[in-house]
Amino acid sequence: MVYQKFGPAGELTPFVECYFSWESPEPLEKELVVESPPNSYCSIAINYGDPYFLQNKKYERLVVPQEFVSGLSIYSYKLTLKGTIGITGVVLKPSALATLFGLNAFELTEERIDLFSVLPQDYVQKYVTQIRQTATVHQKVKLLEELLLHHVRLNRPNPDYIDAAANLILEKNGMLHVADLLKDSCMSRRTFERRFFQKVGLSPKYYARIRRIFFICNLVAGKKKVNWPEVFYEAEFYDQAHFIKDFEEFTGRTPQQYLRDNAELANLIEKPKMQNLP
Repeated sequence: MVYQKFGPAGELTPFVECYFSWESPEPLEKELVVESPPNSYCSIAINYGDPYFLQNKKYERLVVPQEFVSGLSIYSYKLTLKGTIGITGVVLKPSALATLFGLNAFELTEERIDLFSVLPQDYVQKYVTQIRQTATVHQKVKLLEELLLHHVRLNRPNPDYIDAAANLILEKNGMLHVADLLKDSCMSRRTFERRFFQKVGLSPKYYARIRRIFFICNLVAGKKKVNWPEVFYEAEFYDQAHFIKDFEEFTGRTPQQYLRDNAELANLIEKPKMQNLP
């Protein structure tokens, strides 16, 4: 399996973390289950391989739409794949679904929604068809970026302080105080939290907790042994009990159980480096 990541064009950086491509050169010999930790991003993806399934706290076995929008994933989830893997997608920053597309972020939390049910079909269909038909990964990713650029130039979205605050939580890996975000907001705490919820679908404090757990899972991804005290200090937890409580809440397991049992993609592939599109 080959997993690749690509950086976005400059004008899309307020909204886009990266693009990705995940392909299997040959059909899988047997069913594959891949796990993902709580996710501090949203996404749009085009599947040109075989259908696959999602299992999370909401769904036991959801057939994932071939083209979909996904909101934040609060808890760990699993994907069950078979046949050929062929997916191109964009990883979106936490408020992008609301600011860029005017979507209700809360309604998309823990969901995979058909792309054509939420975005204009007139130009989306054109790009989806071309992505399916074109041969190379770079061409597919460039077409996905063109779709986003088309939407940005058509609708002229205007990121505000809430977008900046959400992106700062992302950048700081959840390791900051909500009170610090209020200092330059010119808003009361109640107004700030209400507007943040409207754009991200979660409160700022809860989103920061998820982001910190994602950071920890990323630190230990692909490893067989971990110095857990070093990890929870690096993630700025005050004590081990607090760390374990949060970790169990969002992953459903203790840190040691997670390390022993998780089936993340990082265990199957080399960690990809970010590439620039030609």
